[in-house]
Amino acid sequence: MQHLRKPCKYLKPLVVNDPGLSESPDAPKLPSVSVSPSAEIEEGSSVTLTCSSDANPAANYTWYKEDEDSPKASGQIFTITDFRAEHSGSYSCGAQNKLGRSNSTFHLSVGTGSSTMMVNIIRTTLGVLILIPVFLLSLCLRKKKALRSTTEAPEPEEIELDSDPVYQNVSHTAAQTEDTEEQGDMV
Repeated sequence: MQHLRKPCKYLKPLVVNDPGLSESPDAPKLPSVSVSPSAEIEEGSSVTLTCSSDANPAANYTWYKEDEDSPKASGQIFTITDFRAEHSGSYSCGAQNKLGRSNSTFHLSVGTGSSTMMVNIIRTTLGVLILIPVFLLSLCLRKKKALRSTTEAPEPEEIELDSDPVYQNVSHTAAQTEDTEEQGDMV
């Protein structure tokens, strides 16, 4: 008896349960870096840098500062506490796996000091607010003084006459002359 074998039409694939190989392997793509806070960095504040990259298998992250040989940190997140001017500069995040490496470079700097600028604005505003009442008081006093001088009659000045005998005689002689003329008119 002869057995005929039937050809197999369907083959089932062998499934390997390896999460690292579920997609095709890839070297890290260009990492993206986020900075928190995203606003201007103030001196003394804390800055958190986060690096991410698509890679299969997952990437390992290393942080570097320009002109420094040794890495600043490793891991996806790098935090600088008490940020100072000396922390300013170019940083890079390196993402690496067994298939390759990719870097992103960015610049951090201390802001122009929005808090310092705010303090200067407040000082200037207070200075102006103090000067305005002083100026208005000065104008008010000047106006009152000007009104007083135009509405009040000036007080008469006392003139002290010189008691020189020459002037007394002149006035006495003038009075006698008038009396004599009056007497002559009456006659």
